[in-house]
Amino acid sequence: MPHSITLSYKGHVTCIPTDTLTLGQLRAHVEQQYGISAVDQKLICKGLLRNDTAMIRDLVPNNSKVVVMGTPSAELASFQALNARRQIGRANNLKYRATSSDVYHTRATTDEYGFDSFKELNIAHRQRDALQMLHRLGRDEGVRQVMRKHKYSVHLLRELHPNERTILGYNRNRGEEIALRLRTDDLEGFRDYESVRRVLMHELAHMVWDAHDDNFHKLNREHCKEVVELDWTVRGQTVGAQAEYYEPQPKEAEAVDGGSLAASGFVLGGSAPSSSDSRDTMREQTYSAYMRRAK
Repeated sequence: MPHSITLSYKGHVTCIPTDTLTLGQLRAHVEQQYGISAVDQKLICKGLLRNDTAMIRDLVPNNSKVVVMGTPSAELASFQALNARRQIGRANNLKYRATSSDVYHTRATTDEYGFDSFKELNIAHRQRDALQMLHRLGRDEGVRQVMRKHKYSVHLLRELHPNERTILGYNRNRGEEIALRLRTDDLEGFRDYESVRRVLMHELAHMVWDAHDDNFHKLNREHCKEVVELDWTVRGQTVGAQAEYYEPQPKEAEAVDGGSLAASGFVLGGSAPSSSDSRDTMREQTYSAYMRRAK
């Protein structure tokens, strides 16, 4: 009687004649059919099949079901690459902890209003790129026009360490210092420039209003509109002409920084404290923790 088996992998069932087939040849068939490398396969029929030189008919009864276990090589390679990137991220975060460094002093503009100085993280990996992004924000014509119109002067624009995952930025003492998250969590890349600029518009609104109230939201919306409409270098049109712009929603405000007082911070995805006192305490604690790490 001809010998055959039923091969089963993730619900996919195939009947295979195995009169002259060895276990090693069956593994080759599985690799071709499902993309699972022979060394990564587990073939099971009332136990694990091991002897690759043995004939299938000598290992399993006729018409038996053999279950295939294993991960396709392509999926395994993708997982290993992702895991390697995570390992690099963890190593970078351990190596480049938030530390104090000298301020890179330079004027972003000769105007009275703007940023006095910049400070990137003391991280050798892509440190110049971080500083260039800070300078880009300082040179951004839309940002400059917003600061000029509202007469904002900020002493220090600095990079916020990605380890501070609870906030995207803060404004300390209405312009003494504004910090923004520039990098991704693994320190390998940078956040989208437009999203960083939107956070900057949010923090500039704290130059006037501390709490996330109606006054704050109105000013933040004005900033996000003006940073586009007043940027004539990008649009190449008359200042004040119609343009598309991002309109922030009030519910997004707490996820950015929780409101700006002496310092600001809020847990992303968390719920706001019920009282203003507890909210202020949380902001102070978040900022204080960051400054301790930065020393």
